[in-house]
Amino acid sequence: MTNIVDLSHAMENLFSKIREGTFSINNKVIDTLLEANDCLKQMINKVERSAETEISVYLEKINNLFSWEEREKTAGDVSRRKSESAEAEGIFSSAMQRGQVIYKLTLEIGRVPAPTAGTPPEEIISSIESIGRLVQTTKDDQNWIFLFTSVLEPSLAAMALNIPEENLTVISEPSELSPFLNPGSPNETFIEVKQEAVDDNPGPAKIPGREHLGTEESVRVSVSLLNDLLNLASEMVLGRNQLLRLLASARKEMPGLNTVLQNIDNLTTELQEKIMLTRMQPISRVFNKFPRIVRELSKKMGKSVELSIKGQEVELDKSIVEGLGDPLTHLIRNSIDHGIEPPSIREKSGKPATGSVSLHAYHEGGQVVIDIKDDGAGINIEKIKEKALQQNLLTPEEIASMGVQDLYALLFQPGFSTASEVTDLSGRGVGLDVVKTNIEKLGGVMEILSVLGKGTTFRLTMPLTLAIIPSIIVEVSGQKFALPQVNLQEMVRVKSSDPAKRIEQVGDAHVLRLREKLLPIVHLADVLGLERTAAGQPEQLLRVLIIKSGSKRFGLIVDLIHDGEEILVKQLPCYLKDSPCYSGVTILGDGKVAMILDPEGISNKAELRFYSDHTEQLLHSRDKPEQLKERQSLLLFKCSGQETFCVDLSMVARVEKIYPNQLETIGDKEFIQFRGESLRVIRPEDYLPVSRTANSAGEYFVIIPKLVKHPIGILIHKIIANYDANIRFNRDEAKVKGLLGTAILPGKITLVVNINELLEIAAPDLYWQEPEHLRHSGTKRILLVEDTPFFLKQEKQYLEWAGYQVVTATNGKEAWDILQKERVDLVISDIEMPLMDGFELVKKIRADRRLFNLPVIAVTSKSDKQSREKGLEAGFNFYEIKLNKDMLLEKVQMALEGKGDGSSPSTGDGIQQGE
Repeated sequence: MTNIVDLSHAMENLFSKIREGTFSINNKVIDTLLEANDCLKQMINKVERSAETEISVYLEKINNLFSWEEREKTAGDVSRRKSESAEAEGIFSSAMQRGQVIYKLTLEIGRVPAPTAGTPPEEIISSIESIGRLVQTTKDDQNWIFLFTSVLEPSLAAMALNIPEENLTVISEPSELSPFLNPGSPNETFIEVKQEAVDDNPGPAKIPGREHLGTEESVRVSVSLLNDLLNLASEMVLGRNQLLRLLASARKEMPGLNTVLQNIDNLTTELQEKIMLTRMQPISRVFNKFPRIVRELSKKMGKSVELSIKGQEVELDKSIVEGLGDPLTHLIRNSIDHGIEPPSIREKSGKPATGSVSLHAYHEGGQVVIDIKDDGAGINIEKIKEKALQQNLLTPEEIASMGVQDLYALLFQPGFSTASEVTDLSGRGVGLDVVKTNIEKLGGVMEILSVLGKGTTFRLTMPLTLAIIPSIIVEVSGQKFALPQVNLQEMVRVKSSDPAKRIEQVGDAHVLRLREKLLPIVHLADVLGLERTAAGQPEQLLRVLIIKSGSKRFGLIVDLIHDGEEILVKQLPCYLKDSPCYSGVTILGDGKVAMILDPEGISNKAELRFYSDHTEQLLHSRDKPEQLKERQSLLLFKCSGQETFCVDLSMVARVEKIYPNQLETIGDKEFIQFRGESLRVIRPEDYLPVSRTANSAGEYFVIIPKLVKHPIGILIHKIIANYDANIRFNRDEAKVKGLLGTAILPGKITLVVNINELLEIAAPDLYWQEPEHLRHSGTKRILLVEDTPFFLKQEKQYLEWAGYQVVTATNGKEAWDILQKERVDLVISDIEMPLMDGFELVKKIRADRRLFNLPVIAVTSKSDKQSREKGLEAGFNFYEIKLNKDMLLEKVQMALEGKGDGSSPSTGDGIQQGE
């Protein structure tokens, strides 16, 4: 024990000097104390062998510190005396220049003059500062001494301070000031005075041993007892769930049972929460060791690093706190070794020489997030690619198709390291893969965020506890599974008819478009290797869970969603240890066993690809150009048969509801009275090859078309809905006059009606006539640029009916390529298109000397004045709204004849709007 006593006394003496402020702290002092503390710990752990420990080295280092401090103090005293003399001269000279008198006020301790008896020294100081400037405050064994300057004469100063005049002494020489000056500032001395004043008036004497009686608020409890309590509480929760499930049907039948069950439910939950709190420990138990680790590592590697810690008060389950030590230590080492640059390189990069590493713990979404962040060089993606190729982990083609997060994931591969040389700290390839494995064993998720040249953040998302967790029970292929609620962000139902929530395909993968975001989606049955049931088939309503795992989100399709339930987490059986999709097993309230799903494992097994915002933009503009196409507002309806029809609402003026008695027959034609005039109506089934029935309806609807020469109503039996969609025509459709084709809308084969052709069939005397354009249009070639299949097909029919040769393009870039190779007489272009819109196309045409005079007509859905003016200013000859057949053909003829042609493309003469 002698060595323990000697070393601890030497350290205690050093701490006492530091506490008194008579010993300065520097790196040498800290290093010596840390080394001595390590030696002291070793002796305490093995007390019986402490006498064998050599402590002379540490005692000598501590004594050397005292000797060094004395030498510094001696040198300082000489300097201080010179400084005090100079300071005294300065104070005296300054006071004389301002016409002030320097006073020394002396008050004897314990025998304070009557006027000031009981007055604390700090109040006297306040009084002095009201009449002058306090220079210094000190005391010796018998007196308080106050030095101050004032313009008041001694009698007036004594009166203002309410003290006898004999207690004031006028200082007439600078040398009289020096004995009272010390290096401390008046404020520092005031703190000392205040402390002394309190000490001079002690309270009642404390009775030894009495101060702790009855005030103990904590007791020591063994960990095994806490574990037993938690296990019992968990079993109680399981029993509660089973009881509530068994008696659910009897609640209404048995009076008072509902209240009893509710009370048991609440008490069980509260008891379980309280017991779980006994296992919660602050994360500071792990964080507190890192300042020394950072200090030693930075010193060893020749780097200057500062560590900042936030969130030490955040609490986690004891088992999680104990398991975080090694992973966090490795991540800190990684940040200093790989992240923080040497001081010389940092300064060249415009960074401070001292690097920064931060540990930050905080609550987020029912979990605890721990960020290990540095302001170092960041992760070099190109270096990862190079290493991956060197180690034959991937092919160049695979690397080229990978995103940033996919490349970061390579850092978690066993044996993968970007260090250029092997040291005792790095380069061995044993690191992040072990860290990730340990974090996942604790139920956590690890992510990497990095900006090259700015720094890297390792983000750990940890559960609060591993014992009892709230979960949602889901079912797939007849089997129930538990999903932790902390990973569930939302639940959505996806219908094929809902344009806002739909499943699309990008490459060979399926994605869910939810609020204009692309989420990878997978069916749970497919991941687990189960057979899908009818409830999971694509044509049915899909139940999708939006899962959050760290910063990643994805959709998980299940068959059924049951109630939420608090579950007791049991370890996986040994034969399921290697299954990545499960994190544990539990017993549900109905007594059945259910596997607990691991979202991170499901994501990895399904090999989901996650899309950044930039990737989504590319998918919008390239892989999914139809998202930039105009969506048609369609009116879906039925006639007397079983078929479903649709027309574009832009060609519908209004829909009138009528009754059978409002129909009037003249010859073989039917009419109704509309706005005081007769309006002929036609039944589509009379002119199209579709089914019909003879049954009379109780009511009818009449579609009144617009953008036609001679209005004729279309008589239908039922309005189904208004529907917004991008029509995609079926490839195997038959060409039928009066129909544009067929499309799946929504989930049903729908006939798309060509209103102009239908009216031509029904009233050829009014609508069909030999177009005068046929006399000269056969040699005219028109380039039609339209990205929406519906409008492209309709407008192409208009032009071909008029006898023109039509070449088509689906975007401005494709049209420009055609113009470089082929001769055309006229361009008709949509405005909003992917890759290159109509504005950009017409500007390129007007900038090309060969194509400058080529007439260009804009055909768009926007008919407001501002849009028309913008179009004409861009270089269009005419600006026409879509689906107005007659006006479009008229503008085509005018453009080809040179009326309003490209010679004056910016004039307003060509502004026309279809009727």
